[in-house]
Amino acid sequence: MAKLKVASLFCGCGGMDLGLVGGFTYLGKDYKENPFEIVYSVDNDPYCTKIYNANFQHKCIVKDVREINIADIPEFDMLIGGFPCQSFSISAQNPPRLGYKDERGMLFFEMVKILRERQPRFFIAENVKGLLSANNGKAFPMILNEFRAAGYKVIHKLLNAADFGVPQKRERVIMIGFRDEKDLVKYHFPMHVRQNERKVLGDVILEEANQEENLFFSDRAVAGMMAVREKMNKGRVMRLDEPCNTISAHLAKVSLNSTDPVFMVGDRYRRFSAREAARIQSFPDNFAFEMVSQGRQYKAIGNAVPPILMWNIVKPFQDVLKVPALNIKEIKDEFPDEIVSNKFHEDGVESDKNVLISYVKNDTIEMFLDGSINVYYTGKKFPSTVALNKLYYFMPYKKGKGIRDLYLIKIARVGSKHEVHPECDENDFRLVFEVEFVKQLFDDFYMIDLPIWHTFKDTTMKEILSIRNQNQNLI
Repeated sequence: MAKLKVASLFCGCGGMDLGLVGGFTYLGKDYKENPFEIVYSVDNDPYCTKIYNANFQHKCIVKDVREINIADIPEFDMLIGGFPCQSFSISAQNPPRLGYKDERGMLFFEMVKILRERQPRFFIAENVKGLLSANNGKAFPMILNEFRAAGYKVIHKLLNAADFGVPQKRERVIMIGFRDEKDLVKYHFPMHVRQNERKVLGDVILEEANQEENLFFSDRAVAGMMAVREKMNKGRVMRLDEPCNTISAHLAKVSLNSTDPVFMVGDRYRRFSAREAARIQSFPDNFAFEMVSQGRQYKAIGNAVPPILMWNIVKPFQDVLKVPALNIKEIKDEFPDEIVSNKFHEDGVESDKNVLISYVKNDTIEMFLDGSINVYYTGKKFPSTVALNKLYYFMPYKKGKGIRDLYLIKIARVGSKHEVHPECDENDFRLVFEVEFVKQLFDDFYMIDLPIWHTFKDTTMKEILSIRNQNQNLI
């Protein structure tokens, strides 16, 4: 399965991105690689970026999302981002519940702006539970309407990370946008993991952290908490046999006189170590944070999306991205002679026609380059997403170079290589295109993404001509 290219906004230290790409181990369980690759990531926090770049092959850039030149973002199929959530948080008290009126809450418009201009196939947005009720319930419908106005069919669900193997009760609103209805109907939000796969705080506490004296609260802090504990409900000690309460970005300044989760060792209270906090968030132990100060580590970890939660969210995309192959024999039975035939239009290239771009093998590329080829045999597999009865043009894709030349598909039919290679099985059916050279459409080869098995792209001449005209304008 070909990997989809992803652009990541507000990426932080990379929790969302790690869950998206997969390929890591957490508490002894392997989380397999997903069919995604990050081609662009950005965050305005240089410390989070430093952590990110120490852990990912693709490097994140430090930039305010409002300063992004959208044209500079490489080609991508999915946009992801947990846009800043402080102004939507239920616990945000200073100032109270600003919601989308706050400057940080407005940053989701930058995500919408990129969606409007670039129109990727999907997007995934994440935010806190408080988003659902922010601004007397007005913020969330407005946000959904903005995403829909950008051209997307949007679904959303409140998910609790604890239901998916994360040892933390962390509720988050997940919004997923689909440009095409056919993708939407294939996606389903993930099922909860089985009870025996769920994790609790005791699974991630480290014995060596009990020896770190700086993690323990002073006798004075404990006495102050005990004085108001009953009426203020302070000193939130976590049970080892349950998931931890939600951890936050101010872990370095955890107080007993707050609702922050803490831990007891014997009769002493202590905060979590940075590595324990990372484990609570479901980061694997080989994910490095030590290149920044401990305070910066706590902040980055507390603001992150749990990788295991994100991994479960994107896992159902396996079903969305599956492309079944056509049954060539059935097509042969239905169309014994030809599927479609076309003729040149005297007025030149027609922009409303469909064009198939296909990788061609090295043993035929020379004939494609000199325009002498008149027949193209596809492989045994051909994607069912391509509307054969609409095909009109064909463009060969040369490995390492891209596309350049335009051909007319005179006839599309079912045949076999036995027609020109007697040693081949005559019943080994495949699609055959009888083609004729039209013109060299590009001055030089142009690289283009082949999203189906890295082999095919079904598009229109309007899109191809638009690419050509953009190139000419840049000269």
